[in-house]
Amino acid sequence: MNIGIFSDVYFPQKNGVSTAIKLYKEEMEKLGHNVFLFVPKYSKNYKRNEKNVFEFPAIKFLFEKEQRIALPISTDIFKIKKLNLDIIHSQDPFSMGILAEFLSRILKIKHVGTHHTMYEYYRNYLPLIIRPTLKQTQKMIKNWCLKLDKVISPTNNIKNLLVSYGVPEEHVVVIPTGIDVNKFNKPIEWNIKEEYNIKPNEKILLFVGRLGPEKNVDFLINVFHKIFQEEKNIKFIIIGDGTERHKLEEIVIEYSLQKNIIFAGAQPREKVIDAYKQADLFIFASYTETQGLVILESMAAGTPVVALGKMGVYDLLNHENAGGIMIRELNENDFAHEILRVLKNEELYNKLSKNAINFVKENYSIEISVQKVLEVYKNLLNK
Repeated sequence: MNIGIFSDVYFPQKNGVSTAIKLYKEEMEKLGHNVFLFVPKYSKNYKRNEKNVFEFPAIKFLFEKEQRIALPISTDIFKIKKLNLDIIHSQDPFSMGILAEFLSRILKIKHVGTHHTMYEYYRNYLPLIIRPTLKQTQKMIKNWCLKLDKVISPTNNIKNLLVSYGVPEEHVVVIPTGIDVNKFNKPIEWNIKEEYNIKPNEKILLFVGRLGPEKNVDFLINVFHKIFQEEKNIKFIIIGDGTERHKLEEIVIEYSLQKNIIFAGAQPREKVIDAYKQADLFIFASYTETQGLVILESMAAGTPVVALGKMGVYDLLNHENAGGIMIRELNENDFAHEILRVLKNEELYNKLSKNAINFVKENYSIEISVQKVLEVYKNLLNK
């Protein structure tokens, strides 16, 4: 098949959507399909070493500098017809998603879309004068879904949410985003204990993600402060960057924890995987995750998880043998108690670690996910 994937997000911007697109592209190409990406151009200085990627002019989003707003104006549009696309797959309802919808109608190509993001929780990035209401955002999501020939939801929880917005249940298929488990079997090259002078007997807590308010990293810092009162041989590494970084660094200074809480900044994917494998525990308190790829990645590395069980994360950790501890609500004492319980109970820790690896391998490998997506494509093309 010739597959066109349209997205307003892709590398070098680091997030779950970028990772998912790259994994799908690589796996589909392994199976002999031709995958063409249509994404924003991030910088004149950034050169891609990747075939079949069409870049569109883009401007920085004024209120979130990492984000780009693609301008669907490019001579590459005239090349699209020659690609003989069999299917179009958009990753969001914005400028590239609008272009995907337009092309699907003009060229009479079936159009699939994946609902990656809980846009309702990101309205705060817009100033009040142009900020849509919650109902307007929900209506926008519903209308986008109805224009698609099929909607892919990463979890049942998200599917139920879309149905509550008015999207027909039969219009949505649940396919979790997969993980390339083989990448977690490679030898470690980035030694984080050496990099940050962490002693052999010190435990490492890890967070990976964008430093935005919806990720609740300030809550995790408060939890770490509680843990530190009882356990001194412990470090908290925060990988990622974003608008909240300065505020978070100030909280760390107020707690006098600069030696124990490390801001590692954004890191290449290879280094992030190495960090997962060396951490003792992954902690996460975001309430906006459609799936929580970082949860799956941590478990693929055999690192147990303590996380807030909301939205997509609930669908992962609600399983008995998932390899993680789910906290029902944002409660600092509950989080601190469970983190310490796992770290101090070697038998429990080893059980969670083993379960985590098996859970991801059996349920969330990229091979399984891609086969399910391709089945959606084939069913639409046979109609």
